[in-house]
Amino acid sequence: MDISRFIRLENFESKILNNRRDMFIYLPPSYNLNDQVRYPVLYMQDGQHVFFADQKGESWDVHQVVDRLVAEGKMKEIIVIAISHIEDARIAEYMHENPQGHNIFGTTNQGEMYEQFLIQEVKPYVDATYRTLPGREHTALMGSSAGGLVSYNIGFRHSETFGMIGALCPFFVSVDPNTMEDRWLSHVYTEKKDLKIWMDVGDAEGFTVMEKHVRQVADVLIRSGFQPGKDLMYYYAVDSGHSQKDWAARVHAPLLYFFGEIGKPVRVELHGPETIGVQGAKCNVNAIVHFDSGFIMTDLQGTFEVADPELLHVTADGRLRAKRPGKTKVTYRYGHLAASMEMKIIPYLSPTATVNVFVKVPTATPQTDTLYAGIELPMIHNRLYGGTFEVPRDMSFEFRISRGLGKHETDRYGHEVPYRKFTVTDGLILNYVVENWVDCVPARGV
Repeated sequence: MDISRFIRLENFESKILNNRRDMFIYLPPSYNLNDQVRYPVLYMQDGQHVFFADQKGESWDVHQVVDRLVAEGKMKEIIVIAISHIEDARIAEYMHENPQGHNIFGTTNQGEMYEQFLIQEVKPYVDATYRTLPGREHTALMGSSAGGLVSYNIGFRHSETFGMIGALCPFFVSVDPNTMEDRWLSHVYTEKKDLKIWMDVGDAEGFTVMEKHVRQVADVLIRSGFQPGKDLMYYYAVDSGHSQKDWAARVHAPLLYFFGEIGKPVRVELHGPETIGVQGAKCNVNAIVHFDSGFIMTDLQGTFEVADPELLHVTADGRLRAKRPGKTKVTYRYGHLAASMEMKIIPYLSPTATVNVFVKVPTATPQTDTLYAGIELPMIHNRLYGGTFEVPRDMSFEFRISRGLGKHETDRYGHEVPYRKFTVTDGLILNYVVENWVDCVPARGV
């Protein structure tokens, strides 16, 4: 990227939060060519990963995506403000007051102060320093995970400032993997606001962010008056986990939705379970529409046909309601486009399945009581972690084994390893071996 269009602000001070952080600013290609032009602005959370990768995560490469979409004539030029988090304060700043009182992270929530930092300190500085279009209709706020949650909260609390909200894999709920208790971390807003909302979730995030919780919030938005495909875009991303690489792979979609044209539909897909039960596990199908711009979404107002309607009913938002055992075909239609899948219906499908996960670690592993391998794994003895777990059926996990944030596995030479992935089935036994850790000294001979 042209270095003249990229600015790093070091130690930007917040009197409200009493701390300092770096911010990174992307200016569009034409910024220095015409000093009369003003630009929409996208504010992004977790700013150190918006343009860069480091040992704690990959990059979204937003500057490259924006440059490409602008060059292709698919979106307007914009300014991007990437606001770094402070590692020890991230969860506190990204969490608003929780009406249910859950405080599983042991922090004092500072989301209300963080939003004032954005509104009273960051945005006034940006609007005074750069040629922005400061109105709410030109201002977007976006983040992922806890950054997606804080963006959702700020959007509903301050829709007069931010007119577009991108919540990728928003961290609405912390699930206790031992008890499967849902611990909601946020108020869920039921009033209609003048907002354009992009909300998505991956199908391989495991317990980190679960589709049922994000979908529940999307359903509340629809009941509040948001219209899918208009002021609400929802996407259930296939083969997607909970990492920067996954968000980078689809950040073009909210960018097109907020600042460009989504184009015309060219292809549809239908994803869902091959087997469902008349009783037991609740199941959905995911109708995905692809557009010629590269835009993607899940259709929550779909048209479905069932070959044998005596066996199965599919609602417009993709929920499956089995009536009796048998086999049938489900077809989804979007205009002239169609996709189908075969489905088997059995009397009962258990909601959960048993999974056995074991991880062996190297002798140099620092002392830790728990590992994360899609599931939190307790120590069995000093080099072995794991156990037997009851997990929601068909749940998928994509992960690197880690001891905590920024402490994931590497190969023996300290190089990155591919993400691991599994989908829950009855009796699944998984045995993993960690060669080294990113924060440990690599083996000799590198």
